[in-house]
Amino acid sequence: MSFFSTPKAAWRLTRLAVALLGLSNAASAQTRVLFVGNSFTHGQFTPVLYYNSAAVTDLNYGLPATDPRAHDAGMPNAFGGVPGIFKKFTTQAGLNYDVQIEAVSGKSLQFHYTSALAAIAQPGWDKVVLQEQSTRPVPDARGGNRSAFYTAATQLEQAIHTASPAAQVYLYATWARADFTYPSGQSYSGFPIDTMTQDLHNGYYRQFFANSRYAGVAPVGDAWLNAITTNVAMRNPYTPDPSKVNLWAVDNVHPSITGSYLSALVLFYKLTGTDPRTLGGTEQAAAALGITPAQAVALQQVAYNQVNVVVPAPAGTAAAFTPGNVAVVRVGDGSATLTTAATAEFVDEYTLSGTRVQSIAMPTADNGNVRAFTNSGTATSDNLTRSADGRYLLLTGYNAVPGTAGIVTSTNSGTTNNRLVARIGADGSVDTNTRINDAFSGSNIRSAVSTDGSAFYVSGGNSGIRYVPFGNTGATTALSTGSVVNFRILGIAGGNLYASSAIGTNFGLNQIGTGLPTAAGAAVALLPGFAAASGPSAYGFYFADLSATVPGLDVVYIADDNATGGIQKWSLVNGIWTLNGTIGGSATALLRGLTGSRTGAVVQLVASGGGGLYAVADQAGYNAAPSTATLPAPFVALPANTSFRGVAFTPAATALASTAPVAAAEVSVFPNPAADQLLVQLGGPASPVRATLLNALGQVVAEQQSMGNQLTFNISGVANGVYLLRLQTAAGVSTRRVEVRR
Repeated sequence: MSFFSTPKAAWRLTRLAVALLGLSNAASAQTRVLFVGNSFTHGQFTPVLYYNSAAVTDLNYGLPATDPRAHDAGMPNAFGGVPGIFKKFTTQAGLNYDVQIEAVSGKSLQFHYTSALAAIAQPGWDKVVLQEQSTRPVPDARGGNRSAFYTAATQLEQAIHTASPAAQVYLYATWARADFTYPSGQSYSGFPIDTMTQDLHNGYYRQFFANSRYAGVAPVGDAWLNAITTNVAMRNPYTPDPSKVNLWAVDNVHPSITGSYLSALVLFYKLTGTDPRTLGGTEQAAAALGITPAQAVALQQVAYNQVNVVVPAPAGTAAAFTPGNVAVVRVGDGSATLTTAATAEFVDEYTLSGTRVQSIAMPTADNGNVRAFTNSGTATSDNLTRSADGRYLLLTGYNAVPGTAGIVTSTNSGTTNNRLVARIGADGSVDTNTRINDAFSGSNIRSAVSTDGSAFYVSGGNSGIRYVPFGNTGATTALSTGSVVNFRILGIAGGNLYASSAIGTNFGLNQIGTGLPTAAGAAVALLPGFAAASGPSAYGFYFADLSATVPGLDVVYIADDNATGGIQKWSLVNGIWTLNGTIGGSATALLRGLTGSRTGAVVQLVASGGGGLYAVADQAGYNAAPSTATLPAPFVALPANTSFRGVAFTPAATALASTAPVAAAEVSVFPNPAADQLLVQLGGPASPVRATLLNALGQVVAEQQSMGNQLTFNISGVANGVYLLRLQTAAGVSTRRVEVRR
């Protein structure tokens, strides 16, 4: 009987053919991988530089010399490098990989984002590997620039996922540089090679853990240290040990042949999941590069061991904010003049002494529940606030990719150019999926406030005050009534909702309804005493309770962006708000953002404007002119081609009640007045403490850090006068008025 003699037999043949075709298709399915980096990726020296280049696509090969991505002089051929070795591994393992390289000597990821985005952010990638410049991931104090690394890596990841949503993006964590460690006078002189390795590890893994859209970290630098500690590789190439391989090339910077081989092994295992030990002693790349079978097997074992290490999230990898610092929205990355087009923005964290702690890049592309979040480069009225319970930062923006023209005047309809509210947690997590499609069309969205992050009050240029639940996707509640529909900055104080304005017959502060309304019909009432005619230009504000005889909030400070403005101080006197005076600004300060904190009668104010961030203390108390009349120089100058929008104290993970300033009974500062030193005694368990002494202008005159619950603060070099001592611990922030007298 023929195999084909029955319908059942014919069906079997058909199924067999389909199965064989499926196996053939599976075998031929190709994985496209792109390696983005610099000379640590292309290898710098022959034979690695051009190894297996015929099997790798070099995206920069053949570019004219005027192109910034063109090969350096003396490197005329297409690169193979570490990707070439990787490609050889995949071929031997029976894997069909299309391997491409985009590597430019000495360049950072920021360069690749600026100059090679068209090549990188193209559709069709299955895997993309990002390698940063050798020192950027280390701490700034060691010559790094983690903020620039985090920003560029995030921008590239977002661009890649916009073009290739399913792509797996990996970070290629590189190795410690021997030339920075063993010679004298270098950033790691006197430290073991382990120190820079750990700093690089922390830098890469912090970025990985802060962004859940990365597929993983290829721990190449950790594998190098593993090879050193297991006696496979020498520790110090300046005193070579011929019994071990040298992972560094002749310059003690780049990878040697064995260093490149180990790097490729780690990447091979991480990206493909194939055990590198299966390559064995007869592995072809090792033979071609002059690596002995014994060395190849030893390095394969190192790669296997290291990739299998489970790396826990190190402290701080979630980009958690530090209590007592301030956050500011920065629009623009400084690379180009700002325009009315949608522009990338960032939330920067600073200490009050002006040190930038971190920079959180807002997303620039949609991805699932992540919404692109940008702002106009030239708008000035939007602001940053902190929720009333202290747990979140809130900011407003536009659901548009960078470069979208005239974003403020764009039509907001359906799913196009929605106005957004972003909520950032104390751990640095960002949510941009609260959308508004029925308000602020053709005009600015400006600020959002909230009691606890579950719903928002939102202001803008043409739609009054809106009430918006967290996660909203469309229509909102038109909360306010009346003829005034153009509001600037919102704030919650004393259980009421307030808004600043400067239009028509409404210049100053307004109360919106009574308490915290959630339904339509909230009346807008200009606070008694504020102008019904043009004059002041009110933006951010801060309320305080400074009088024991006036019930409730009795002083308010308001940022005025007039050239003759600054920070106005108003007191509630017999039911009427009275202007006590102004901490004068300037034509460059142009203040719009304002936040504050109070200890006794001393109010510490932090403002943002056209010149940067400013800090000033008012010690005058209720219904008195500010104790200082002139705004000091900024403690953070505004970077070129950027704009600061609003300012707020950083959020805390728990409700405000647990992050309030330490109670007076828990802090003792003595003697007071003091001559040469202050003894600070803190209640509670020992913890890190940072003490900052501020003068009447809010300028830092002395700062000291310690571990424990007792601190001796040296003030021998401080001039006589009255100061504010700010104490920052894990429990929160406390301030004390102190006097230096000799």
